[in-house]
This record gives sequence, structure tokens and C-alpha cells, in this order.
Amino acid sequence: MPPITNWRRESRSPTLAYRNTETSARAVLHRTPDSYRYKWRGAILVDGYPVWSRGYETKDATPFRDELRERPAPALRCPECPNDDVRVGEKAADGAKIQRWYDCPDCGYEAPSHIVYGAER
Repeated sequence: MPPITNWRRESRSPTLAYRNTETSARAVLHRTPDSYRYKWRGAILVDGYPVWSRGYETKDATPFRDELRERPAPALRCPECPNDDVRVGEKAADGAKIQRWYDCPDCGYEAPSHIVYGAER
């Protein structure tokens, strides 16, 4: 199997964790609480905030590693201007769902992220 571009494995157990060599982002496949629909959740964290998340039935690492191959360098960049220092705002909770807000200090662009925890759509 080809190596995962820009991701280095940090641990295998009890979670499967990777760190991006360029951006220092983390990717973690971890056990979820019993109330969640899927028993395992993979998440990519940039500066401690989840920017991508997906539920899995089992701890099969192959789909998670495939996702990391598709996302070699996660970053928070503004789509409106060349600023690559986008701030993550406060979270907004709607029931069991958590959503993050992104804010660009240069041009004022503000947008919600996709829902990273909660029910799958």
C-alpha cells in the first residue's frame, strides 16, 4: 500500500492518530460515546478544531487512511482573499450537533463549517 502523503502515524492504540508534517494538523480515529450512531469517528483537527469528521462502524483503518490520502494538507484558508490565517470562531450548538464558524480578519469573510459532530446527513 502506498504511504500516506504528508501524514506520519503517532499512535495505534487505543486511538489511531496521525500528524501532518507540513501543517501540524492531527487526524484521529477514536471510539465515540455509546449515544453516537457510529462507534468510531475519524476527525481532522487544525489548531485543535475539527475541520472534517466522519463516522465508522468499526475500527477498520483502511477507509480512514484513504481519506487522509485525499486530504494531504488540511488548512483553513479564506476563499475570498489570499489570507491563510483564518480564525475559528465560537461553536454553535443545535441539539447534539456542533458547528464551527470561520472568520477572516483581513476581508471580513465569515462562514459556517459543515457539521462535524452529530447526526450524519
